Amino acid sequence: MAVRSRRVDSVGDDAVTSVCPVGMETAVGICLAAGRAVVPNRMVGEQPCAAAVEIDAATPYSLSRASRVDLSKSFRLTDRSLYALARGFPELVKLNISGCTAFSATALGYLSGCCRKLKTLNLCGCVRTATDRVLKSIGFSCHQMQSLNLGWCDRVSDEGVKSLAYGCPNFRALDLCGRLLITDEIVVALAKNCLHLRSLRLYYCQNITDKAMYSLAQSRVRNKHDVWASLKGRYEKEGLTNLNISQCTALTTPAVQALCDSFPALHTCPDRHSLIISGWLSLTSVHCACAFQGQGHRGPHAVPHLAH
Repeated sequence: MAVRSRRVDSVGDDAVTSVCPVGMETAVGICLAAGRAVVPNRMVGEQPCAAAVEIDAATPYSLSRASRVDLSKSFRLTDRSLYALARGFPELVKLNISGCTAFSATALGYLSGCCRKLKTLNLCGCVRTATDRVLKSIGFSCHQMQSLNLGWCDRVSDEGVKSLAYGCPNFRALDLCGRLLITDEIVVALAKNCLHLRSLRLYYCQNITDKAMYSLAQSRVRNKHDVWASLKGRYEKEGLTNLNISQCTALTTPAVQALCDSFPALHTCPDRHSLIISGWLSLTSVHCACAFQGQGHRGPHAVPHLAH
């Protein structure tokens, strides 16, 4: 079930609190049709807004079981909305508050303690909200977390992200774009603890060096035996499938090539571009296995020498 706001730029706290389960019947009208409950257009102050709740027709209707909420770019929202979500949606699995600049770290920390089933959280651009303290709270409470966007959150450092790596071992996707403060230590922690990681975005993380690339490649080698023991065909499907290291100017070609060789799903070829290295000319000689197919000296399962 999902709650999402329309005309998000004009939605205020009253709109969010009105769709929370407490007082729902007296706050809005509900129209059930084809498995969908719709909160009709109404006025919030002098601004129109609407919210929709998607439900399974086979499931008894209960807003407290809503699992997906999108409040992205709702610039008028304050902590009042986050506290209402925390109390009203304990089954929350996916939350998007990207671009919401008024939320405090305290309010998000409170929500993470109430909504322990969170799997997907988008905090892109939430400069005031995303702090190391909040990330520690998420790592402590939300062990099912799989996808987190921390792009351009400049108050996040190694300390906070390492707490996530230790507390959320099921991470599949992590976006750290624009995080100038982070170092190799984060990637090392992810490589050791988050073996299901499939997407990592490190755009403009200029403190990332070859150590991070070799750590990821070595994690692939360590995990190879377990993957083959369970199902050989999963080798190419497991591991990194998307990596953005554009503008990571400290990286060298041998380290990135070693990483590319270790993960067959990383491609530099135009039709399957999943290793993003634009903006750094010294890495243009890195090529995926596709470039060597038929030449006999490199294959998709090649494992590099990792002495570095």
